[in-house]
Amino acid sequence: MKILHVYKDFDPPVRGGMERHIALSCRYQQQWADVEALTCSRSLRSGVVERDGTRVTEVGEWGRFQSAPISPLFPWYLRRKRADVIVVHVPNPTAEVAYLLARPPGTLVVRYHSDVVRQASAMRVYGPIQMHFLRKAAMILPTSEQYVASSPTLRDLAGQCTVVPLGVVPEEFERPDGPNVGRLREKYGGDFVLFAGRHRYYKGLEFLVRAAPGIRGPVVIAGDGPERARCRRLAAQLGVAIHFPGELSQPALVDHLHACAVFVFPSVARSEAFGIAILEAHVCGKPVVATRLGTGVEFANLDGRTGRNVPPRDAEALADAINQLLARPEERQRLGEFARARVLTEFRSETVARREYELYVAAHEQSRR
Repeated sequence: MKILHVYKDFDPPVRGGMERHIALSCRYQQQWADVEALTCSRSLRSGVVERDGTRVTEVGEWGRFQSAPISPLFPWYLRRKRADVIVVHVPNPTAEVAYLLARPPGTLVVRYHSDVVRQASAMRVYGPIQMHFLRKAAMILPTSEQYVASSPTLRDLAGQCTVVPLGVVPEEFERPDGPNVGRLREKYGGDFVLFAGRHRYYKGLEFLVRAAPGIRGPVVIAGDGPERARCRRLAAQLGVAIHFPGELSQPALVDHLHACAVFVFPSVARSEAFGIAILEAHVCGKPVVATRLGTGVEFANLDGRTGRNVPPRDAEALADAINQLLARPEERQRLGEFARARVLTEFRSETVARREYELYVAAHEQSRR
């Protein structure tokens, strides 16, 4: 079977949850099928490259409008691929329109990562196009039952949906540098609270900063992005000492996750559809304080079993939940141990990739019949 994964970017070079999931799916599914990817190039040039062992065709683009590549040749490249199964990762207006224009042969499977949230005004025009595209799918694979239940887009398509969660590679987080873990605890001042990830609008970092004066422990906000400067200014205005170590390498991230006492995930919008960073903290044995968004975040972080979930945009509730865990090391250990065991049994990327592949086969056989 030939499988084609379609999205706008790939990891590497673009670091992100969707890009990483696509790269891992391609890597593992090569055990059972001929797998390629089709993306855009972030330049005018088109070409074929190898990324993380996967053949990736990168189509030239003229630029991006509201994050969507403008790539006139994308439909032509999509039509030429002739895959048995075409897996389109959405939201992805460029690929969705290209599919409708090109009408490529092969079974369409949609990997549904998130609703369109921030560009809600554009959905008045684009929504009917996306719905027309989704109805052509033999199968839609959302990441949690919670998202299916709360998504206005998926509400009328539940019969096409089969839930498959996202996953992580546990082995990538199991070998911290012991001496460096100790040095990080000394550097930050004991049991510290950690956020690590891109500083985007929906991550809710403003509310973590506002919660920091009430948190009875050091706060570390690692990573980079468009909200970082604003968060640093807010911390200065509030007179609170927060550590901003910047972007972390993979080894540094692993050390920080093993060194922290609690991981915090304060997202505020449905753009946060699942939360891979939650699973990364869990596999390191750390409880997580996250928010209740009606998305897969509440599936990734089970309230009372792997951590705590609080209302979004509530700095006081965030600080209270964090303080309760900081004050109870035995509870932190119990939650962290269960969280790690759950990742190892339910959220391995290779297991997820195998489940996806089996569903591709089933969808393809059903469409042929």
